Amino acid sequence: MSPVAQPIPLLLVADSAETCERIASALLSAPAFYRIERMTSPDLNQKGPPSDIRLALVDQDLRSAKLAQVVQRLNSANIASVALVDARDGQTLQEVVLAGVAALVATPFVDAQLWETVGRVLAAGARPGFAGGPPAAKAPRGRDSLVVAVYTPKSGSGGSVLAANLAVTLQQRAPRGAVLMEVGEGTGSQAILLNLHSERTLGDLLARFDPNDAELLRDVLIEHSSGLRVLVSPPSQSVRIPPDMLEEIIDILRRMFDFIVLDLHASAISSTIAMMRKAHAVLLVVTPEMTSLHQGRQFVEMVEATLPEVGLNILLNRANLAGGVPADAIRRHLRMRIAEEIPDDQPLVTASVNRGVPFVLSHPRSPLARAVQKVTLHLAPGQLAAADASAAGQTAGPLGRLFGWGKRE
Repeated sequence: MSPVAQPIPLLLVADSAETCERIASALLSAPAFYRIERMTSPDLNQKGPPSDIRLALVDQDLRSAKLAQVVQRLNSANIASVALVDARDGQTLQEVVLAGVAALVATPFVDAQLWETVGRVLAAGARPGFAGGPPAAKAPRGRDSLVVAVYTPKSGSGGSVLAANLAVTLQQRAPRGAVLMEVGEGTGSQAILLNLHSERTLGDLLARFDPNDAELLRDVLIEHSSGLRVLVSPPSQSVRIPPDMLEEIIDILRRMFDFIVLDLHASAISSTIAMMRKAHAVLLVVTPEMTSLHQGRQFVEMVEATLPEVGLNILLNRANLAGGVPADAIRRHLRMRIAEEIPDDQPLVTASVNRGVPFVLSHPRSPLARAVQKVTLHLAPGQLAAADASAAGQTAGPLGRLFGWGKRE
């Protein structure tokens, strides 16, 4: 007779009885056998969490505490947290990620989404996520490769288009080549921007990834006509790549390529922050519009408060947009210098996207392409030594700004 499986204890922190019933019902269909202990937020404040719990599910709608505070309280007790959050509530999502949540489940959720996330966190050792403290130790960055992250806090600001053109330009300057990695759920925009016809995505690695087997990763890379390799994000929002797996993928890519360009999407907040920690430079793309600048200012403040080691730089896209906020006002609003101004050429960008041909290839002498080329000049392999000198305070020129040094206005 086979032994009876012991139930895995889970703590559920929720004030709504309806939410508790919904979660319990979802976990009944899970492959594993769970024993759920419920605590309301007042109970948690008065008694503290049970000692035998490794993982807690925390509902967003709590009466006596903020979700981020509960995550921090559980982290201090060495209990990992899975937060159930409204995907439209960007402020709460940002707060819980910075508080150190291990994983997020967007509400309303489907049953498989919940128990797959719980199983993944438990399989990873149910470790609390990183909070605002010192980052975990990681392998030293080599002089022979460089990781650049492109991020825009507001969709439609052109971050993915710039990331694609930046990567293609770097490919032309890299002896070992460059790779473009798209990080986010339910995106897949790089396949359209680069006219790639392949069903291979990062999601193919979920079931068989081995950090010691680079060949598995090579099988998922898609080659663009320029020679650039591309890792496309899964098109389905239900497929999520764990941040620790993404970090291991980058470590492998750094042994294979001269440049890794990360196209970060705001929809994947926990992955975005993990990727920024791996990057040598983060290019924050904003446009001269108040909605973009408002979200950009929030992002800058978050990075400066919690990720001081990140080399943050501003790329002002569509800089000469008619009726746009002047560059001087943008510098004052963001309280940062602008590393590069990218001119507005919407007809060229539209044609480039519709054809699936990067404008740095179709119109390399255009002002738009020249602006991207100017950014990549600072990232050429021969200038990495100059970047190190800038870190030591020997220069404060454009290269220094690109890597986030001397960035304050």
